[in-house]
Amino acid sequence: MTSQNVILLAAGVIFPIVFAALIFFPRARIYASWAKVAALSLITTLVFCDCSSPNLAIESNPMPEKQVATYMTSVTPSSAYDTPPKFLKGYAPFFPTTEAKRRHWGYALVEFSVTADGATSDIRPITATAYSFAEEAMYAVQDWRFAPARKHGQPVVVRMRLPFTFRS
Repeated sequence: MTSQNVILLAAGVIFPIVFAALIFFPRARIYASWAKVAALSLITTLVFCDCSSPNLAIESNPMPEKQVATYMTSVTPSSAYDTPPKFLKGYAPFFPTTEAKRRHWGYALVEFSVTADGATSDIRPITATAYSFAEEAMYAVQDWRFAPARKHGQPVVVRMRLPFTFRS
């Protein structure tokens, strides 16, 4: 468990319990000032160290560039380009509503081409735990923009793969 998770756990679970105890148990009011100091410390930590937002993709929010760069792999042989494509902008896929009702986690592996102008084309699912996960990943990728791969300074089309993990 990371320090971010511990802080979020404290904010979401421990402090509401403490404040509920203050309301229902009069003797606990002795510790009210202690709880206020702890709550203020937690809020200050969350605000100043930005621990409240881990660097992960959250549905419909911008995809973190590092995350795409880390997990994206080339299907095209590396001899076909000098510099690989670089993710510029795009949004994370939505969690499929049909799977959200079942509270399933899911996975999709999508393959696509990055064109010479940096757009995506020929988007295909390779594998997925359910087709709805693949659909959402493909919908998201179709609007992404890249700096195209280059060979001798000229933009070239390359084929890429990217896995998506969906968590409810």
